[in-house]
Amino acid sequence: MRLQEARFVVVDTETTGLPPEGRVVELALVEVGLEREPQIVYSALVDPGCPIPPEASAVHHITDRDVAGKPRLFQVWPKVLEYIGDAILVAHNAEFDRGMLPETGRPWICSKRLAQHLWRDAPKHSNQVLRYWLGIDVEVGQPHRALGDAIVTAHVFQRELRAYLEAGYPDDVDDLIAFAESPIEVQTMPFGKHKGMPLKDVPLDYLDWALRNLQDLSPDLRWSMQRVLEQGLGWPGRAI
Repeated sequence: MRLQEARFVVVDTETTGLPPEGRVVELALVEVGLEREPQIVYSALVDPGCPIPPEASAVHHITDRDVAGKPRLFQVWPKVLEYIGDAILVAHNAEFDRGMLPETGRPWICSKRLAQHLWRDAPKHSNQVLRYWLGIDVEVGQPHRALGDAIVTAHVFQRELRAYLEAGYPDDVDDLIAFAESPIEVQTMPFGKHKGMPLKDVPLDYLDWALRNLQDLSPDLRWSMQRVLEQGLGWPGRAI
């Protein structure tokens, strides 16, 4: 399917914490397309069924009083699925929002990963930093609320669609999803005694040790380290 023909719905959640223990306290959906300006589809507070920790309230300013008497997520979910329909879902850090919600049966695109691929010179890749870096002029009210963040992400995503096509990538939804999910090259070492050093300058024996012994490396970092090793050693799979 061509990008102009696709229907995209941006999803954003506010929660009591991180998955799997965290629970949704607010959910918003905003529809957007290549030539379709963002339109609010759905926005609601949700009773998480547990107290909201003060640390979470300090971020989104949603309290137990705000969600008292609101429906539970399972009660609104059938209606949310109707709104989603045949859309491709978009979220800024899609792994988080997808992990907070029941299965939708629809494909997801991470707009943060798209930004990291398309705009490597951006100062950061959060949706609010990209909002100002791209000069997006939109009123969204209070940040760190689901609807405001979803509106910002929708505008950022629309810019990403245009930048993706302008860069000459295939005009196809499946190709866009594959592009977003493809590895992102890590430029600097993020931890250890070589933290901050360009990854290409880190001793190969240290990279080899890390790949063999550290299980919690992100897929992007593992791919980038393996790539440096392969280039340094001349062929893949050779041990030091």
